[in-house]
Amino acid sequence: MDVFPRIRQRLACHRSLLLSIPLLCGLAACDKYEVKIYKPDKVWDGYTVPSSALGGNTPVIDMEGNRVMRFKCAGFPAKLLPDGSMVCHNLKTGALEIPELRQVAPDGQILWRFRDWSRNSAKQHHDFQFSGGNPVGYYVPGMDMIGPADGGNMLVLSHYVNARSAQDIRKGSLLDDVVYEIDAAGNILWQWHAKDHIDEMGFSESALQDLYIEPLMRDWLHTNTASYIGPNKWFDEFNDQRFHPDNIIIASPRARWIAIIDKLTGKLVWRMGPDYSPGNPGAEFGGVNFSHHAHIIPQGLPGEGNLLVFDNGTFSGFGDQYSPGRLYSRVLEINPIDFSVVWEYRGNLFSLNMSSAQRLPNGNTFITEGLKGRMLEVTADKEVVWEARGLPLYRAYRVPKEWVKPAASLSLPQ
Repeated sequence: MDVFPRIRQRLACHRSLLLSIPLLCGLAACDKYEVKIYKPDKVWDGYTVPSSALGGNTPVIDMEGNRVMRFKCAGFPAKLLPDGSMVCHNLKTGALEIPELRQVAPDGQILWRFRDWSRNSAKQHHDFQFSGGNPVGYYVPGMDMIGPADGGNMLVLSHYVNARSAQDIRKGSLLDDVVYEIDAAGNILWQWHAKDHIDEMGFSESALQDLYIEPLMRDWLHTNTASYIGPNKWFDEFNDQRFHPDNIIIASPRARWIAIIDKLTGKLVWRMGPDYSPGNPGAEFGGVNFSHHAHIIPQGLPGEGNLLVFDNGTFSGFGDQYSPGRLYSRVLEINPIDFSVVWEYRGNLFSLNMSSAQRLPNGNTFITEGLKGRMLEVTADKEVVWEARGLPLYRAYRVPKEWVKPAASLSLPQ
């Protein structure tokens, strides 16, 4: 099997992404977003929290693009809590692995910090959640989010390096994805290592061979999502144990699959991909390619129980499960039982990487088109009712205004 054309394609893509994003970003440049469309009678009114791909700081902007305040920390992603504090990281620039997680008050005071998981580093990347309430880390009516400074536990997506002698997945060291849960004191309560579950991931022999020899695959899964399932109708009404609220949904953009981890056993009990041949889940819509922010829409929001995902369209997969991708991105809402597409938005979306989708209480969908630095709010009828543009974004969230409590030291003049 000739894998070298794909290797060259991936190398070219990585080079183009590195060249397209500056490595450093000044405070004044990174948090300016120009609003292009704003239809006040059709939007879900609130503030927006963009997590820059370039790091440095995290602004909060209003519906007209004015900066309400700025947190002097970045996030991968940054998440605002109802008490006005933010969970972010300790780096001044963007990075793919975070050594220290912090909870920061609006005045800049560090309320909590954690870095002691592996070699004195949190090694967090792409996602984290707060346990015991809101499963996805964005606003859900009636659901609280309790940060670690107030005693809440955290679910963290992280990395762990395995030497060749510790695994037989790759001919060389393996950068594995690990999901762990910690309490507020930093004690590890639960952990899950992806490499221990490769037999549950649906790889063909051809895919396994490709994975073993391809030089770029040290970060073999590049998992970018870790969310709790949360309360849902599939469990409450149909007793479908795969959707137990404590279970965890993860997604590998590189391997083209989305899966649910049974929290009790650690096994993958639900999966879409990586085989999208006829008759398999997701085949009818062509599967997903390098997708981001896959999660179950929480109870209390329109579409609750469905899977919401930003499908980037970028080439992905291994061996005979490889897809060259397509020249557009889309947001998909999928019934996770019969895998039918409930709602799709394509518009003129296209982002090779990053990006996200959030369901809003009024039924609109808030979309981050990462590489373009574009945020938009779209109605169920696919009308764009809000759009803003700036520099590249990893992810952004729309939050209620009452969550934002500007401090004099961080509230800046326009």
